Amino acid sequence: MTFKSQSPDIDLPHDLSLWSWLFDSTQSCLSKYPRDKIQGFTNVVTKQHVSFQDVERYTTYVSTALTTLCGLREGDVVIVYGKNSIWYPVATLSAVRVGAVACGISPEYNIEELCFSLQLSKAKFIMATVETADKACAAAAKSGIPKENVILMDGARVGMMSIQRLLQLGESRGEMKQVRPYQIPKGKSNGDVCAYLCFSSGTTGLPKAVMVSHANIIAQCLQVQQITPPDHDKVLAALPFYHITGIVHQLHLPILLNAHVYVLPTFTLDALLQTVADYKVKELLIVPPILIRMVRDEQTVSKYDLSHVKRFSSGAAPLSQEILALLESRFPGTGFKQGYGMTESCSAITSHPPSKYAYKYADKVGMVVGSTEVRVVNPETGEDCKVGEAGEIWARGPQVAMGYLNNPKATAETFDKDGFLHTGDIGKFDDEGLLSITDRMKEMIKVKGIGVAPAELENLLLGHPSVSDAAVLGIPDETAGERPKAYVVLNPAGGLSPADAGRALIQLAKSSKARHKWIAEVEIVHEIPKSPAGKILRRKLRETSPQSSGNVIVQDESRTSRL
Repeated sequence: MTFKSQSPDIDLPHDLSLWSWLFDSTQSCLSKYPRDKIQGFTNVVTKQHVSFQDVERYTTYVSTALTTLCGLREGDVVIVYGKNSIWYPVATLSAVRVGAVACGISPEYNIEELCFSLQLSKAKFIMATVETADKACAAAAKSGIPKENVILMDGARVGMMSIQRLLQLGESRGEMKQVRPYQIPKGKSNGDVCAYLCFSSGTTGLPKAVMVSHANIIAQCLQVQQITPPDHDKVLAALPFYHITGIVHQLHLPILLNAHVYVLPTFTLDALLQTVADYKVKELLIVPPILIRMVRDEQTVSKYDLSHVKRFSSGAAPLSQEILALLESRFPGTGFKQGYGMTESCSAITSHPPSKYAYKYADKVGMVVGSTEVRVVNPETGEDCKVGEAGEIWARGPQVAMGYLNNPKATAETFDKDGFLHTGDIGKFDDEGLLSITDRMKEMIKVKGIGVAPAELENLLLGHPSVSDAAVLGIPDETAGERPKAYVVLNPAGGLSPADAGRALIQLAKSSKARHKWIAEVEIVHEIPKSPAGKILRRKLRETSPQSSGNVIVQDESRTSRL
């Protein structure tokens, strides 16, 4: 059977670009509120503020300068490489305004990872920060991108163009000479045009660039708006803007809602709680590892007045009943909501409506959002499951992404001809229409809600002379949710003892990969179990007891330090 939303269908325009919909349509907050009531983005450290009206003007000027002076063209990809900033929305929406494609990546990416992103996306420009500028310039040089196409989002540096300078140059042309915003071409809809690229591991394999259309973002904002209570007028932007949750719920949705966004450039639990206390933020959108710290770190949490908090919002990874019970006990009178989805669904397929904020529903991942259909399919028979029966979750709706950039094989494996996204997750619906996630077919490891592809780390390990075979999977971690663990078969000719090899491989990941990809533990095994087709049988690895097998295990000595 097909499970449909209990919410009404959304009124999705098909002829408007994302920028025009946000700033120049009847749905825009700029047309609904007087000038002095327009909210915006505030840096909680510097107190610098840009209103949504400022964002509209700034993106007009910056996109005009990028087009007329820097050669940005429709369809060009602009990599946005930096931590959260009030200039991040200006950078991304400047590209989107003129039909270019914005692509946010982790500021922790090293030069090699950045080069991979540049090559896969075929990016023409990089928006960097002072902290990431050196790596951006080095990666640009390796990837054939002119140095002048590396632009600072904030701050200043001799010899480098900045967004602030582009803003001045664009504004100096006068209002009549601004480049017009991109229009959806005749014969196409906004679902046919890519606005963002987001890196995802999909259900398996190496990172892929998910093509998120103008319509995907608009649809998801409208779907979430339907189930957002009116008191949601302040948004804590603690999650990274490059993640699909940040793109939708911290960058675009607040503009639609006219909700004030408090931008946290760098996360610490103290900084987050101080922001919540100072600005009386009522809803906390945070990933499970942060929630877990909040219920367990009483000494830190007790320093702040959080009595105004009404609810917690989470996603990206499951929370145990124990943690949910502790959360309700620690914050009595609050509610809890979470969403289920992935980058390929532009965030949420399901989410809790206000009527289901009670903690008795907290172990579920919500109800199907508007204009969306979900099938639960038995992975062995291909037949649809009934209420209470578990199967793979397939979803279809206007928020489902376009596919993977230049990867038709992976696109066909994940998005079927009928428009359903095959999530790789196992779940079931109850009689009330609430979805539970029971298992995960896909292999991706979730570190603080960020996907880490096992294949990427496996390829790294297999390049080491001491390694004959390797497999990577996630293990539970109290602060990060999961962290990667490597199972390794040593090469007898490698010359290292098992303990020395384990330490060397942990160090290899640290020197080669971003912090969230570091390996927490290496277990030296005799063989990697595989199917006749050569597929790694990860479940068998999980079931192996190191105590009974006598395997050597080496742990990262700094594992107890903060990620």
